[in-house]
Amino acid sequence: MSSIRARLTSSYVVALTATALDAQAAPDAFLDGLRAHCGKAYEGRIVNPQPADTAFASQRLVMHVRGCGDTLRVPFHVGADRSRTWVLTRTATGLRLKHDHRHEDGSEDRVTQYGGDSRAGSTAMRMEFPADSFTAALLPAARTNVWTIELTPTQFVYQLRREGSDRRFRVEFDLTKPVPAPPAPWGFEPR
Repeated sequence: MSSIRARLTSSYVVALTATALDAQAAPDAFLDGLRAHCGKAYEGRIVNPQPADTAFASQRLVMHVRGCGDTLRVPFHVGADRSRTWVLTRTATGLRLKHDHRHEDGSEDRVTQYGGDSRAGSTAMRMEFPADSFTAALLPAARTNVWTIELTPTQFVYQLRREGSDRRFRVEFDLTKPVPAPPAPWGFEPR
């Protein structure tokens, strides 16, 4: 597995398909691909915004890959709002996605730490995370949520779909055009 990881780290453009990597290597390759952007920030845009997303559509959207150890932290800034961070952690069977929401004073929001574990069939370029039981208890309406993160050499995509409903949210970030890193997310020391 370490030879696969070394190859992917040195040349991420290698064909990363489900058949090229086994189920254990895909999460590591995905994290390595994201770690290649450590310290960098990228601007994004909402694709096909829904009425619930109008506040997002009118703001500057920036993701910043930071905290690139065993746990990757990717703050998602919406204008001046620095409350959201996507947290990706390696588990024994794949990846775990959690949404860390903070108030400006750094304290946790009441609605935080929701997400789920990657489902079977995820690849080194696309991870799907169905809502876990914690999420269902915290946000009953979100019990059928599936979050997807896609990572290609040119794009990072964060997507939400709520199965059994029309709820969709998709933001695409252009990885070919880094932007200046934003301030630290709320609750985390500047680096």
